[in-house]
Amino acid sequence: MIDWLIDPFSSPFTQRAAMMCVFIGILAPVVGTWIVLRKLSYLGDAMSHATVGGVAVAYWAAGTASVLIGALAAGAVMAGALVVLSLNRRLASDAIIGVVEAGMFSAGILIISRLDSGVELSHFLFGQVLATTTGDVWFAAILTVAVVAIIIFLFDDLRMTSFDEMHAQQVGIRVRAVQFVLLLLLAVAVVVCLRTVGTLLSVSLAIVPAATARLVTNSVKTMTFVGAGAGVSSTLGGFIIAYHADASPGATIALTATCIFVVVYVVTLPRRQRHHPRPAI
Repeated sequence: MIDWLIDPFSSPFTQRAAMMCVFIGILAPVVGTWIVLRKLSYLGDAMSHATVGGVAVAYWAAGTASVLIGALAAGAVMAGALVVLSLNRRLASDAIIGVVEAGMFSAGILIISRLDSGVELSHFLFGQVLATTTGDVWFAAILTVAVVAIIIFLFDDLRMTSFDEMHAQQVGIRVRAVQFVLLLLLAVAVVVCLRTVGTLLSVSLAIVPAATARLVTNSVKTMTFVGAGAGVSSTLGGFIIAYHADASPGATIALTATCIFVVVYVVTLPRRQRHHPRPAI
């Protein structure tokens, strides 16, 4: 059993992949906790699709080396667009997210269809964790530390704007600025996920571990730690399974996260039914 767990990490490139999995497992759920609490899970999916536009434009302009920058720029553009468009009270948030996502994703697909680069771009769309370089690991490490530090610094503001936006405005918190920062952090999480699960599956690591943690706790701090634990378990566990099954690491990691959610959901179901019994018919 021990050999089965250790064998996947016996070579330098798999060790780099494992380190990337750890950073992603921490970063994505830490940001995803706030997305789940704000009931904006659709936003995570939209952000992952929108970055396809940035990936395509960057690849078209400067090749593979600029893809990460392009994806991050696309996330920043989407964050800004969502904040600006949300100023119009006649538009619901889900409609705004849908409009921006549709525009950026369709533009990305159009550019990709004109490029003779399907194999290389597919690595960024669906992940290729085994191609992780030392530079990628450092990139992920720096961004993970930076994002966690920002979350800690803005923790109280994030909590207040998530649960009582009106009161947050009354006490002087810049709600729009906090929202923009959170969207940027989500974009960073998606970008860091490029190497592991790709842009199209990044929502699985941002949302599913956080949703799993939500099943077992009502505390935001505890939810953050449990989500990170579920995220690391999903990434490393999925990587090990993919290694032995000779399967796609990105898809296996995403599926592992979903399986963990299902198990926790089933295990905690009796407790939730006791605390929240069905109303009498």
